[in-house]
Amino acid sequence: MAESNAGTHHPERGLLRWGALVAAVLLVACSCAARNKVEGAAQEETPGGTAAPEVSQPSAGEAFGEMESPCGEGDLTVDPSEAAGSSDVLRIGVPNDRTSQVRNGLNKEMWDASVAFSEWCNAQGGIGGLQIELVDLDGKLTDVGNAMTTACSSTFMMVGGGWVQDDLQFTGKDGSDFHLCGLAEIPAFTTSPQKSESNGQIQPVPHPASEATAVWMRMFADLYPEQAESMAEVWGDLPAMETIRNQDIAVIEGEGSEVAGVFDYPVFGMTDWTPLAQQVIGSGAGSMHYVGEPTNMGTLIKTLREQGWEGIPMLETNMYDPTYVDSAQNASDGTPNAAGSVIRTFFHPFEEAADWPAVQQYQELVDQYVPDGKIALLGMQSFSAWLLFATAANACGDANDGVLTRACVLEAADGVDDWTAGGLHSPTDPGPEGGPSPTCDMLLEVTDEGTFERLYPELGSEEDSLDGFVCAEDAVAEVPANEGKGVLGEDQPI
Repeated sequence: MAESNAGTHHPERGLLRWGALVAAVLLVACSCAARNKVEGAAQEETPGGTAAPEVSQPSAGEAFGEMESPCGEGDLTVDPSEAAGSSDVLRIGVPNDRTSQVRNGLNKEMWDASVAFSEWCNAQGGIGGLQIELVDLDGKLTDVGNAMTTACSSTFMMVGGGWVQDDLQFTGKDGSDFHLCGLAEIPAFTTSPQKSESNGQIQPVPHPASEATAVWMRMFADLYPEQAESMAEVWGDLPAMETIRNQDIAVIEGEGSEVAGVFDYPVFGMTDWTPLAQQVIGSGAGSMHYVGEPTNMGTLIKTLREQGWEGIPMLETNMYDPTYVDSAQNASDGTPNAAGSVIRTFFHPFEEAADWPAVQQYQELVDQYVPDGKIALLGMQSFSAWLLFATAANACGDANDGVLTRACVLEAADGVDDWTAGGLHSPTDPGPEGGPSPTCDMLLEVTDEGTFERLYPELGSEEDSLDGFVCAEDAVAEVPANEGKGVLGEDQPI
């Protein structure tokens, strides 16, 4: 297995920080979708042996996709010691980086989804009668510490967001450290292993660092057995990318393929992609997996095609983006170099929104409540977090005499199984310290016209395990290189 550095450029620390934003986009999705199913089965006991609150659906409110709305009138209150103000309002922080000076609008779709959900929910009466008041926790990419100070003093919980540099929330200081403040979170995504496998959180779309789903590799090998025999791994040389690189290598090797080479590149300062392209070609790889952002991948595949490589890119969900297609196109003759690229996703694609009401409804709510709102897969992931939070809050209220506490909400969220957020994604099993990896996936393909369409499985075919996804519980790879990095709080309840 070849291992190489494609270049000698060494970004300054500030640029390294900025480059970490790539990781946030990589973690857009992690699930598959189940229809005609109640969104939350009761769990008999928590790991600590105490009975978990039974998850129930409120009778009031309209539907979201295939689930009853978790919003409506009621008489819930927030524990005064955790309310961050009045106990008759839900003050919820939304971590984001959308006003970063180096990438304005970064992951703006999470904030827009949070605004849309809160407006939609408040119009129905709130969550058990509690109106949602959003607290903007804009970390601006490098200012997470100050955002955490606001979170500690002004929020009941954090929901529906995420920071690119989410390891910075563990400041070790009273008044700004996630654990020392006793905070709790249902995030849209996590990036670092320090956060993804920490406690005090329940992820609706689990992303543990120490294991990874292998369904995508199994499908790819079935479709393209010759190309899958030898796959190159290309990654941006940042710590957050290394975590994902480790997962990819474990998956490729675990499914019986050869890692032809591991090639890293500087996230910034890469002006000539020819040496990297030649390294990939020289490795003999029939396919390539890439960890990075769409523009760089577009430039790389364009260079590879110019150098005569005929292999197939097998890409992460963040390449489900017109930016990738556009950046790969030849300016002179319009050659669609991205055509034939294969992309994995755990969410139903926007092209099939007519078949999946929750996907259509998410888009409609953002359009309705957020002028110039950004619609993207990470926005759907944020919506999933909000729906899980509201569902868990109702269950907590039922079990705790109408009083919400952070611990109670987390325990109720942990009691949810087969979570699809009304049909936004495939079933997941939200759980503590990252939860188990989802075991369903689908593949999309870039067409010659530069659009995206379903590649595998065909809807309704024998290979379609569940609502257009292939599911395999045994397709999970262990990643020892990423184990033991979660930051755990001694006083967290779960």
